[in-house]
Amino acid sequence: MSFHTKIKEATQQRHQATEKLLFPQQNWSDLSLDQYREFLQIQYVFYQRAEQQIDANLSSELQQMLDWSNRQKLPWIEIDLLEINAITPTDFHQETLITSEEEAMGLLYVTEGATLGGRMIKKALEKNEHISPYTSFRFLSGYGADTSAYWKSFLTILEGTHYKPDIVITSAQRGFDLFSQSVYLIRKKQLAK
Repeated sequence: MSFHTKIKEATQQRHQATEKLLFPQQNWSDLSLDQYREFLQIQYVFYQRAEQQIDANLSSELQQMLDWSNRQKLPWIEIDLLEINAITPTDFHQETLITSEEEAMGLLYVTEGATLGGRMIKKALEKNEHISPYTSFRFLSGYGADTSAYWKSFLTILEGTHYKPDIVITSAQRGFDLFSQSVYLIRKKQLAK
């Protein structure tokens, strides 16, 4: 069984739970602009926390192999937030989630996999007249036509490592938990207004 298949199977329940938590109705074509703002703010909190830790734990050699500087999504989210006049979330506690390169690869599995789902969400939102006139969907565009190639490149690198599967899998699971936590943080902050 491939590394990818092991991770996918081990994280499937958490993946599905985070999708349901984000928008239970999952009808992207009916999303309001306010719901889209919330969606982007959740992404911002998640990626801010995840990317800082990934960056701190990848060797310079692996950063180069991954083309890490081009895989960082926080700038894309900032563009979208600016386009729709949304507030960039601040003041969120940064807990240490990972401390090794193996764990960074598990977290990267979550952030890189999200680019594939993002492109499907973008297709639905492009038809949404409440949202599409106001944004370029930079974040959901992922790597554009190269999204599949970037994903396959990541999987090739992952499959070529000698990392312990249990460590990478546990980190990927924690990545989904971090995303769920980001949903709760943004919604809690909005309720406090």
